Amino acid sequence: MSVQELLDLSNQKISNSQSFSFILNHKNGFTSLPGGYKISKAEGDIEKPDKLQIKAEIISNNFLIKLSYLSLENNYWITNPINFEWIKTPEEDNPFKNINPINIISDIFTEIEDESISSVNKGLYEISAKINSNNLKSLVGDIIIPNEKINLSLIIKDDGSVKKIYIYGKVQPEDNYETIREINFEKWNEKISWQQP
Repeated sequence: MSVQELLDLSNQKISNSQSFSFILNHKNGFTSLPGGYKISKAEGDIEKPDKLQIKAEIISNNFLIKLSYLSLENNYWITNPINFEWIKTPEEDNPFKNINPINIISDIFTEIEDESISSVNKGLYEISAKINSNNLKSLVGDIIIPNEKINLSLIIKDDGSVKKIYIYGKVQPEDNYETIREINFEKWNEKISWQQP
């Protein structure tokens, strides 16, 4: 397939999928959230249009804490980092309020530039591309270096499903040029169990 055929197929797969799971890892860095929180690792499940659950390892005041977060139809819960009990939280106190992983892939695909296939191996295509940092707000929120050209690698299966995205370099002010965000995607369109705490 050409790069455009592959991206078109992948866009169709994303549009037709109602749910997916993701795992976010960092090499040489973290993702900053309001309130001084720094995400080192996060994994979660997403169902369109407004269901999201995240388990995250967060650095706060040099301590590593584990938080879980749940968003269901404009209701939000977060776990107490000490006893891990769920607490309903108003949106203004929600540390994840400025991110929206539901849109991360569609936002990336909207304004991808200079895309080319860099390798093909056993039905996996690697696409190298660039994106404007403004199109990464659904991942990192408003703490961003605006209008920065960011390098990406997209790993896409030959059925159009996105397997991995690598985001390289300075997206947020505390990043360095060796910072790499790796997002793994799986369980496309699989049923997810949702339950209020």
